Amino acid sequence: MNFDTRDYQLKTVLFFVKKFPVLSQTFVIDQINGLIDLGANVQIVSFYEEKQKVPLQSLEKHNLLERTHFITPPNAQKVKKPFKQLFLCFFYIAVRTKYKKFQPIVDFAKYALSKGKINLAYEVSITAWKNKDNSFEADSIIAHFGNNGVVANKFLSVGLLKGRLNTVFHGYEISEYDNIAFWKEEYVELSRNSQLLPISYFWKRRLESWGAQSNSISVLRMGVDTNKFAFVNRPTSKPVEIVSVARATEKKGLEYAIRAMVELNDDYHLSIIGGGALENQLIALSKELGVASRVTFHGAKPPSFVKATLDQSDIFLLPSVTDSAGDMEGVPVALMEAMASGLVVVSTLHSGIPELIENEKTGFLVPERDSIAISTAIIKASSSNKLPSIRQNAREKVEQEFNSKTLAQDLLNLA
Repeated sequence: MNFDTRDYQLKTVLFFVKKFPVLSQTFVIDQINGLIDLGANVQIVSFYEEKQKVPLQSLEKHNLLERTHFITPPNAQKVKKPFKQLFLCFFYIAVRTKYKKFQPIVDFAKYALSKGKINLAYEVSITAWKNKDNSFEADSIIAHFGNNGVVANKFLSVGLLKGRLNTVFHGYEISEYDNIAFWKEEYVELSRNSQLLPISYFWKRRLESWGAQSNSISVLRMGVDTNKFAFVNRPTSKPVEIVSVARATEKKGLEYAIRAMVELNDDYHLSIIGGGALENQLIALSKELGVASRVTFHGAKPPSFVKATLDQSDIFLLPSVTDSAGDMEGVPVALMEAMASGLVVVSTLHSGIPELIENEKTGFLVPERDSIAISTAIIKASSSNKLPSIRQNAREKVEQEFNSKTLAQDLLNLA
């Protein structure tokens, strides 16, 4: 069975992802909706269906699940290692004797196995085998995250996908040491016959430094719908309400937010929303440092709670760091949302964040892992006589350069 999204009245776009829909990747959903709003005929090809509580409105607006084709056997992730090895042997024999066009998939699977990645080798091979009589065709293919782009390119080489490939690079896939060790050369190869779309100039320079072809790289921002955020240029409250909306992982740098509270007096209160693996450690740290009475941990909360807290806050703090595995941010959407809402943002000189925040013009920037600098910036962010203009500049920055409506048209033009 062949699947052809092309309707010659419209530009057809196929999104290629590993899982759909993913709550932490609502930017993908928003981008899909944005292209459909512009008249594109969009379909989604996903390895797996993710059973997550994604806001229904974002999925139902254009019936996204009805547009999605799940192409990997649903139980593939549960198959035990010996059976994966047995299938790979069968697949290699089948390709050598009958399905020679799938040799690029075999070569990639063998490379993955040589690096100890049997799950990747199996998933790519079983998916190719399941769809050996199918093809998914569009004018343009958009793969989010570099590793998905590489897999999409392999599928293009054997005819499972057909179209012009564009790969969006975000963060972890181009920064984590393990990812770099495995995927780096594949990313360079990808640039030779498809378009790379890093979300920041920081990532563009990294790809170029590895040898990716510059003429194949265009920066494509991720953004937010500024119409969803009511801008309020409000005076600072007492006590000053600081909020961090981030999962408690090393990369988010929340340890340094808590340490900064030691340097601040009772006029400052910090709320942390997001839960996460390190939350208990952070709670213990706040008690150890004697600031537990001025730091509130809310855990994971729904969007309505987050919005209500943001509406009552003065400063949005995100002290991102490069973690011990090398993982880095892209350009955090949470910062864009805060800036669009009128909160003063404090963040770090990290990854592409300085491309969004200009120190003391659209927010405040400090070095990574520097709690003293964070506390100093918070004092400035709560007392500077330039705060009204900083808030206004921040809103304008997001409207002009990180506006999802404008960026959807840019993507449609690029793709």
